[in-house]
Amino acid sequence: MQYLNTRKIAWPVFIFLTMMAMPAAGQDVSQIGQSFRGPLQITGGLNLANNFYTSDGIAARRDALQWRILANLNLSFAGISAPFSLAFSDANRQFNLPSYTFTGISPTYKWARLHLGDRSLNFSKYTLNSINFRGAGFELQPGRLYVAGMYGRLRRAVAEDLLSQQMLEPAYLRTGYGFKAGITGVNSEYHIMVFGAWDDPNSITQPLMRAVLPANNAVVSLNGRQQLGKKFNAEIELARSAYNQDRRLDPLATNERKAMNTLLGLLQPTVSLFNGNAVRGKLAYNTRGLGLQAGYERIDRGFRTMGALFFLSDAEYFTVGFNKSLLKNKLTVFANGGLERTNLDDFERNGTQRLVGSFNTSYNPSERWNFNASFSNFQNTSKLRTLFDPGSPVDSIILAQTTQTANGAVTYNLRNKDNPSSISLILTHQRANSIIDDVIQPDAKSQFFNGSLMYSLSQPKRDFRFNAAFNANRTQLAAFDNFVLSPTLGVTKGYLNRKLQLNGRIAYNQVFAEAGNNGVFNFGLGSSLLVNKVHTLSFNTNLISRSSAVAGIQGFTEWYGQLMYNYNFVRNVKLLKTEVRGE
Repeated sequence: MQYLNTRKIAWPVFIFLTMMAMPAAGQDVSQIGQSFRGPLQITGGLNLANNFYTSDGIAARRDALQWRILANLNLSFAGISAPFSLAFSDANRQFNLPSYTFTGISPTYKWARLHLGDRSLNFSKYTLNSINFRGAGFELQPGRLYVAGMYGRLRRAVAEDLLSQQMLEPAYLRTGYGFKAGITGVNSEYHIMVFGAWDDPNSITQPLMRAVLPANNAVVSLNGRQQLGKKFNAEIELARSAYNQDRRLDPLATNERKAMNTLLGLLQPTVSLFNGNAVRGKLAYNTRGLGLQAGYERIDRGFRTMGALFFLSDAEYFTVGFNKSLLKNKLTVFANGGLERTNLDDFERNGTQRLVGSFNTSYNPSERWNFNASFSNFQNTSKLRTLFDPGSPVDSIILAQTTQTANGAVTYNLRNKDNPSSISLILTHQRANSIIDDVIQPDAKSQFFNGSLMYSLSQPKRDFRFNAAFNANRTQLAAFDNFVLSPTLGVTKGYLNRKLQLNGRIAYNQVFAEAGNNGVFNFGLGSSLLVNKVHTLSFNTNLISRSSAVAGIQGFTEWYGQLMYNYNFVRNVKLLKTEVRGE
């Protein structure tokens, strides 16, 4: 069984401590005393929310009472900035969803920043890519030098729960570390990055229903950007990944433990090892009103990083693009296209080779009219939310690899500066493949069509806003195909010199499905009261009623409510002047 070798991560910690000690070695203590003078500013806020729920005609889909606490605090003194944040929620007892707690602080002084608690860092696309971690990290940027690192929990353990209505995917406790160092500047920057992560096989009992394996991973990457003259700019990133699908298996044979498989000793490979390279490069040319780009990207089948939600692999792209402003900047055009190739290692019987591209244009012929259109068939991983489905036990969220997206929008602004209003038409089409357990399902193809016609009116002097919309949506998934028509009206009005805000919303969804038709009525009311400029009380309620024409499926009624308190403050604290004298 493979366990973490602490010596593999000791050197980033050692460098961190060394760098932190450097600026203190030659600094006069009296100068520190001089700099730590001035007022202490404290800003922040507190948000308390309590949610209510009841239902009639169906089993409850959430707890009757749920509460949440959000808080943020920032201390600013003598150049030191220390933002702190906290989020906490109670457990969901009925659906066996865990409670959550997020706390973190990132104090900053001049060119040094420390991260503690629940934080995130972005190293690069192929290493650590803005994934949340719970632990410690730092960023140092004295002059052109940049050094950053982190160590902490990337994912908490989730035990298999066969009684859970949500069927949460079990997961092992995952821990990781990362280190990045290099130089940065206006015209150039170069960095080296190291990232590693591992699952704890003892953190949960081996799942019975799903094959979830404890893995470990290491990635090394180099990237750079260089300005070439006044008009050219070049970017490049090279990365190598080693990934054990099951870290508990027997070690790889000694004669196969090459430096490329161990990443210079960062990973102890097992017989389940996958490895691969990733490379991307871009060359750009920019002049007045015109930009040209050429790019290349290749990701091997075996490349993977635990530092990102990364699904795209076994793909190669050759792309060229341009952007241009025309008609005195009223028209802007951006286009990017090229060739996509898969099955790079001939592992599969068939591969694909297709033309890919994206196009985006915006045209503003006058103050009244605005036109936008875009199209892309580049692969992209995203979360897609279907329109409210009355038959779904929870809100419908689908993790998918989008393969084609087209959007179009037209807005007409009515000429009335005192009471501005506009009419908009928005059309959207998406094609995607579903992702289940981090695996793309090529046969589970989905399509989404949406069209919206909207009207909005604003009367600032009366603090009044009105909007109306008519929405048409069609969702085609592997399991069902439905069509929804949804008219909506909304009104917001302010009173008491804008301190009291009242709003109302009414909508009706007519759902046409193969199994039968359903009607969903949605009515909501909300209010918000500002007290003493820093205290805000609000209450929102929403009533949902469904009628059903499907045999065996009855109608139901649900009521949601939320009572919320928000407090924002700014405090300046005068501190007594003190002197610190050096010996």
